[in-house]
Amino acid sequence: MISLGVSKTGLVRQRNEDRFYAKGPLLIVADGMGGYTGGEYASTMVVDTIVDVIEKADIITVDVLREAILEANRMVFEKSQSYKELEGMGTTAVVAYVKEDTLLWAHVGDSRLYIYGDSQLRRMTNDHSMVQELVNAGTITEAEVIHHPKRNMLTRAIGVYNTVEVDTGMVEVHEGERILLCSDGLSGYIEESRIEEILSEESSESRVLEDLVQLVYDAGARDNVTIILGRI
Repeated sequence: MISLGVSKTGLVRQRNEDRFYAKGPLLIVADGMGGYTGGEYASTMVVDTIVDVIEKADIITVDVLREAILEANRMVFEKSQSYKELEGMGTTAVVAYVKEDTLLWAHVGDSRLYIYGDSQLRRMTNDHSMVQELVNAGTITEAEVIHHPKRNMLTRAIGVYNTVEVDTGMVEVHEGERILLCSDGLSGYIEESRIEEILSEESSESRVLEDLVQLVYDAGARDNVTIILGRI
């Protein structure tokens, strides 16, 4: 798999609390929260911890991905309890690992994982957010999420409590398919149909990233935006 990543500070925030990792079969996006210091610290610690756990594993499974996130959660939570200035920090995380013809994934929060193939964009993860619960309950539609005033409210995040529930899964992937990971700086402001359109129009991974970031900036870039795009 080849992969590229980009992380940009938006037009409103002064610092970028997002972090990403894209090397070999492993892709990670983390979107920190808890103020400038806490958010940066949490997302950086989580990415570093996940990479360390996975690199030390003999065999990569979804259980390894889950344990990597749980270990990262423990470290962030303990650090937040030890330093007043880091109190309340946390982060999202979405992790993808390509193993032969299978994509393994794990996630907490509202950063997302998509697979693009056969001209269709499929979302693999389910947001842990207030608006997603409203969608699941039938109170609002998916189309209304992007404009909802509470779209940034998470119901689950890494580091907030001493443990966290981690969603995991695996899916068969095929040559030529694209894997997209992103923070809500993209998915929270740009409709999935528009993302799908860009992917269908551009064969170059770098151009896709450029076009998606430009869409975010054209929409006002009210949040930082982080995107990884890989091709099998």
